[in-house]
Amino acid sequence: MDETGGAVAEFASGLRRLRAEAGNPTYRDMARTAMYSASVLSSAANGHRLPTLPVALGYVEACRGNREEWRRRWLAAAAGGGVPVVGARPAVSVTEPAAGQVPAALAAVPALVPEQPVAGLAVAGVAGVVGLPGAGMPRPAQLPLRPQGFVGRSAELGRLGGPGGSPVLISGRVGVGKSELALRHAYDLAEQLVDGQLYADLGPLTKATFNLSELVGGFLSALGVPPERIPAGADQQAGLFRSLLARRSVLVLLENVHCERQIRPLLADSGTSTTIVVSRTPLLGLRDVRRIRLEPLPRADSVELIARALPERAQADPAGADRLAELCGDLPLALDIATRKLAARPDISLRWAASRLDCPETLLDWLSVGDLSMRESLNSAHVQLGDRAAELLDLLAKRPDSELRAEESIPAGADELIDELVDAGMLGPGERQGTYRVDPLVRAFVSDRDPAHNLQPRRELPFPRMRPEPTAGQLTGPVEQLTAGAA
Repeated sequence: MDETGGAVAEFASGLRRLRAEAGNPTYRDMARTAMYSASVLSSAANGHRLPTLPVALGYVEACRGNREEWRRRWLAAAAGGGVPVVGARPAVSVTEPAAGQVPAALAAVPALVPEQPVAGLAVAGVAGVVGLPGAGMPRPAQLPLRPQGFVGRSAELGRLGGPGGSPVLISGRVGVGKSELALRHAYDLAEQLVDGQLYADLGPLTKATFNLSELVGGFLSALGVPPERIPAGADQQAGLFRSLLARRSVLVLLENVHCERQIRPLLADSGTSTTIVVSRTPLLGLRDVRRIRLEPLPRADSVELIARALPERAQADPAGADRLAELCGDLPLALDIATRKLAARPDISLRWAASRLDCPETLLDWLSVGDLSMRESLNSAHVQLGDRAAELLDLLAKRPDSELRAEESIPAGADELIDELVDAGMLGPGERQGTYRVDPLVRAFVSDRDPAHNLQPRRELPFPRMRPEPTAGQLTGPVEQLTAGAA
């Protein structure tokens, strides 16, 4: 017991009273609800050390206590100073860290101290020890790096709302900034969702290779579920995962989701947890999700993004910045690549860079730096198209004129094909309602795929040298006109 009779002893005494009021359930019975072992729960109430917040909340839930009330009690107890923490070896204490430093409570445990501060750990005061869900286990903080240079999207952020509620689905074309918005929102919510953040990128996976059990099993382990408590079947694992989301306060970010089946078993309408889904398509088969479809940035935001990355050159040549934004299609990914390249070449003016982007033969070659490439990104969307949709895209992108005539040979069912192209981001709306447009980046990509050089199947496409593209233009073509030629 805490010899000082201070905050730890008082907190432990409160836990024991709560258990008594609940009818003194056995710790074995409590473990089934709390998802922590009986020994961990027993230690939480013995008063020797302060239990971690997730353990304390698991104890409280097993006794049908008020989670938020006990969260406040835990924070008050931990703030007392010099408080040992259950689950960390050797015993550690909570101290007030300097800004940007890992708390001393974690510094005493080498296995828990990363080379770089982990999101959610370097928080003033007691928040630094929130990350320990069980003995020797850090609270999951799996989010990738916070996006820097984020611009605009205030309306979309407002629509995303606060923690809890139905899952959020962010969709949009290649390079439109879906991941950046999702990460910005995730970091905005992270401190409120005290049981951690889970992250998975499903991008390289297909229906044939996706393993739901591996994904959910990893999430359950990160949340502190012992291996022997993880069910064998994927459906049972997903059910347990949803149950934990309903009782804990967790953020889940699932990126590059290809189809509804990949994630449907993971989605839960939780008042305490938040799930964010990122996909190029709207995944209309999912029910009861909040959908946000992203479009390219407004021109003013695109120019601001350039100005933040290249302030002197943008100030000296505002027209060049505007032209660069236009040629990048106001897409955050293309703008990011272009500004990174220019930042490494201070001798290059915005006007010169725009002249390179204005040349179809070098457009996609120029929008590539390191492992970031607009060509690769467009290809990753193109390989998911059906053969007929890909054929229609080839037809539309290679037209030298601006009008699609009804007498042309268009495949039957072109309305579904148009929807497929729009969902994939290969076809966008024109300036007038009911019209469609293939933008210069997609035109350049289609031109890049010269059949004379394409010796592999389309879904394993290499990238030969580009050749000239047709003149860009707008396709007039309500769906009725597009399908007329197939009759």
